[in-house]
Formats: sequence, C-alpha cells, structure tokens
Amino acid sequence: MDAAECIKSRTTVREYLPEDLPEEDVREILEAAVAAPSSGNSQDWEFVVVRNRETKRKLAEAALGQRFVEEAPVAIVVCCNRKRNLYGERGSSLYSIQNSAAAIENLMLAAWSKGVGSCWVGAFRESEVAAAVGLPEDVRPLAIITLGYPKRIPEKPRRLPLDSVVHRERF
Repeated sequence: MDAAECIKSRTTVREYLPEDLPEEDVREILEAAVAAPSSGNSQDWEFVVVRNRETKRKLAEAALGQRFVEEAPVAIVVCCNRKRNLYGERGSSLYSIQNSAAAIENLMLAAWSKGVGSCWVGAFRESEVAAAVGLPEDVRPLAIITLGYPKRIPEKPRRLPLDSVVHRERF
C-alpha cells in the first residue's frame, strides 16, 4: 500500500490474534521508527521490546488495567534518553516528546503496512513501567505501543473536517 493509503486507513487496534509476530517484522518496524526526524538529530529515543507475558502483565497493570497490553503479542515501551537531550529544559519537556512521537508514528505506520495493528497507550504510571522494564534513571517512558495481528479492524473514528482545523496566515 502507498504511504497516503497507509496513513488514511490506519486505525487503533486493541484486539489481537494470539499469533506471534516474526522478529524480522518487528525489526523492520523498529527500523522505520529510528528513521524519524529528531531535534538536532539527537535520536534521544529508546525502545524496549517486550514479549514476556509476565512483563506485559506488569505493563498492563501500570497502564491502569488496560488488559489488551498484556494480550498483545508484542509491547514496545518507547522512552526518551535524557542523556541525549541537546537543548536543556525545553529539550526534555518538549523536543524529546516530539522526537519520540515522530518515531511512534513511523512505527505504527510501518506496522500497519505489514498488516500489524497497534495502539498508542499513554495512560500509565511511569514509575511502574520503568520498574517493569528496568529503565535507568535517565530514561523516561513516554508510551507503550502494542502490536499484533488484528482480531478485528475497528471502524475508523470520525475526523474533524479539514476546514475546521486549518487556519491561513492567522488563527
């Protein structure tokens, strides 16, 4: 599928088949993530790939009981590495988050292009996620991305019309 079709058709998937994802596919998905732009080319992201059921259970608990995190064949904890931050406070409070968000979008689109569903989980207790995957102090978890073959593809949510969110020259 071409890029525009992939972007327009991708939707959040929270129900997965129990089938495992091949390691080569996960690697290609992660290669797409690290191809994302980053501020000053800092590449301050880190990715923890989790397949272990017990670790995914801990992530699901940290994610306020969102059970699909445990049920997904793969969960990827996307983090920012504060040691690679080049821009002080603004870098750690904004740029690192933007950098990781760009990587996440690439990751999710690459997954979708392979028939793999995903969900971007942002609601979680950071300290519990950090403990579950053994993050060092300078690495902050920003998202959990679940991956798996969709059990079903949900209807894509309605999007606001372009004219209601685009402004020309001034708001």
